Amino acid sequence: MDQTFMKEKKILPLVLSMSLPMVISMAVNSLYNIIDSYFVARVSENAMTALALVFPVQNLINAIAIGFGIGINAGIAFYLGAGDQDRADKAATLGAFLSFVHGILLAAICIMVMPFFLNSFSSNAEITSLALLYSGRAFLFSPVIALGLCFEKIFQAAGRMKISMFSMICGCAANIILDPIMIFGIGPFPSMGIAGAAYATGIGQCITLLAYLLFYALRRPPVKIGRQYLKCDAAILKSCTRWAFPPH
Repeated sequence: MDQTFMKEKKILPLVLSMSLPMVISMAVNSLYNIIDSYFVARVSENAMTALALVFPVQNLINAIAIGFGIGINAGIAFYLGAGDQDRADKAATLGAFLSFVHGILLAAICIMVMPFFLNSFSSNAEITSLALLYSGRAFLFSPVIALGLCFEKIFQAAGRMKISMFSMICGCAANIILDPIMIFGIGPFPSMGIAGAAYATGIGQCITLLAYLLFYALRRPPVKIGRQYLKCDAAILKSCTRWAFPPH
């Protein structure tokens, strides 16, 4: 697979082609919360307050998943640049597996601590109940979020920035369409209120992951994810962790 474009392309076009899709992807990712806020605010003031209380924990989940994803990105790019295909494949496979495990752990931990977290910021029983209703559903999609972000970084490590941008846009567009349908109940869908916002967001994230998987099958990046590469390699794990959580 030709990976010489980074050495042959002119600097300015290369920087723009690599950076602009990433900027758009990050902007689209931030739209999830904005879109949810817009529609949930039309339900009630308490629903909007509940959503605002959950957002910091959602952002924490994203931050941890993105941080580890950056470590995977750096590891894959390093090994590809060194011509070590086997270690690049191992880094991608271990990264995807551990991202999924992180997602499961984050979902379990955040769901357990949410009652204590919410009681620290609000004494309103309705707000707390609505926040638990939303978070209990939204956090179940944490493994999907973590795995989606991992694939985003895998494609970015190979210079496939447009794939990342397109996949994020697909998920966000689905969220925009599903939010009013599932919150207010349109057509065959029942009115689910704030729970509908959680489901719409989760389905949007599932669509993003599905887009990544389709691109992986149809336009495979220069790394392979397979069971044969799922072997514990201390050097790879140390490298990915070091780049994900630098000491300074």
